[in-house]
Amino acid sequence: TEQPNKYTAIQTPSFISPSDSQRILINFVGIIMGATTVATESTPAIPAYTASPPKTKGTNSIDTIFRHLSDEQIEIAARSSYRYLVSSTNGNASEEDRDKHAKAMIFRYLQAEQKVHPNSPSEQWEAAALDKMKKTLAFRVEKNVDDIRLCFDKTHSSSSSSSENEEEKKADDSYEEEKRKERTRIRKGLEDRFQNGASVVRGYTKDGRALFLNFPRTETSWNEEFFIAGNIYTIERALACTERNTDGEKSKIVVMYDYNEYAMKNSPPTQLVKKLLYNLRDHWPERLEHVFVVDAPFIFRAFWAVIKHFIDPITKDLVQFVTGEEMKRKVFSEIVSEEHATPWMLAEGKNAEDADMQKYLRDIPFDYAYGEKFSDPI
Repeated sequence: TEQPNKYTAIQTPSFISPSDSQRILINFVGIIMGATTVATESTPAIPAYTASPPKTKGTNSIDTIFRHLSDEQIEIAARSSYRYLVSSTNGNASEEDRDKHAKAMIFRYLQAEQKVHPNSPSEQWEAAALDKMKKTLAFRVEKNVDDIRLCFDKTHSSSSSSSENEEEKKADDSYEEEKRKERTRIRKGLEDRFQNGASVVRGYTKDGRALFLNFPRTETSWNEEFFIAGNIYTIERALACTERNTDGEKSKIVVMYDYNEYAMKNSPPTQLVKKLLYNLRDHWPERLEHVFVVDAPFIFRAFWAVIKHFIDPITKDLVQFVTGEEMKRKVFSEIVSEEHATPWMLAEGKNAEDADMQKYLRDIPFDYAYGEKFSDPI
C-alpha cells in the first residue's frame, strides 16, 4: 500500500489544543496543500498548457487518458471551460474545441499527480489522474455546476435540441421546464447566500487573474447546500473571468480573505468547512495561484507561525498572511494595481464602495468581475 504524501496532513504539535477557529485554520491550510499539490526539486519540468499541447511525454499521457473517457465525460470535462459551456449550450461548439478544453482539464490532473509523485512511472500518474478526474466529472453533474453557472443567465437556454419528432419535442419541453425550475431554485438560494456580500469576484491581478474576495465577518448562519454552491459559483466565476480576460492564457485565480472585524460568531461549522475544502482539493486542482489571509486575528497568525514549519515551501509561498499597512503595500503593490485594489489591500485602492450584489448576480455577465465595464479589456 502506498504511503501518504508527508505533506497531505498537518501534524499538530502535542502542546497545542486547537479551538474551533484554529481547527478551521488547520483544515484550511491542510486542504489547500492538497488542492495545490506539493512540488519537490525532483519534479519533472511540465510545459504550460496551450491551445495545442506540445508533443511531449506529457502529451502522450493526455491522449492516453482522453481515450479512456466516454463522449459524455469528454463533454462534461470540456464544459469546465465557461467559454466552451456557452458555445456548447448555444449549439456552436466544434468537436475540435471540445477536445481541446477536455484535454486542458486532463492536463491539470496529470500536473497535480506529477507534483505529488514525481518519481513514479507515468502509468501511475495516468491511472490516478483518470480516477480522480472521473470522480470530478460525476461531482460536477451531481452538484449541477452548469446550472449554478447559468442560473442568472438570460440569454442561454439549457438545450439546443430542435427535434422534429413530436414525442421528442414533448420530452425536450419537459426537460426544459425541469431545468427552469431547478435554475430558479438555485438562483433563489444563491441570492440568499450572497445578500450579505460574503464573497464576490472583483478586480484582477496585474497579470490578469481574477480576484476571489471573501469577507468572513458578514456571515453568522449557514445553509449547507448553498454554502457549498455559493463557493462553487464564485470559484467558477473567477475562473471564467480569468479565462475571458487572458483569452485562456491563465487558468489560476487569486483568493483573498479579509478578516477585519472578524469574530468567533463568524466561524462556520468545522465539518462544513472541511467538506468545502475537500471539494476544493479533489475537484479544482491546479486552480489557485495565491491565497492571501488579510488582517487575520492574532491567534490565527500565532498558530500559523507554528504549523508553517511543517509545511512544504511551495505551499508556504502560496498561502500568505498579510497584516498591517506596511506589509500590505509591500505584498499587494506588486500584484494588484490601485484601480483593482480595495482599501483593505492598498490604502489608495479605488474599489472602495460596497458591491451591489443584486447587480453583480443579475446584471453583470458571469465572466465579468464586479465593477468591470463589459466592453473594456483589462
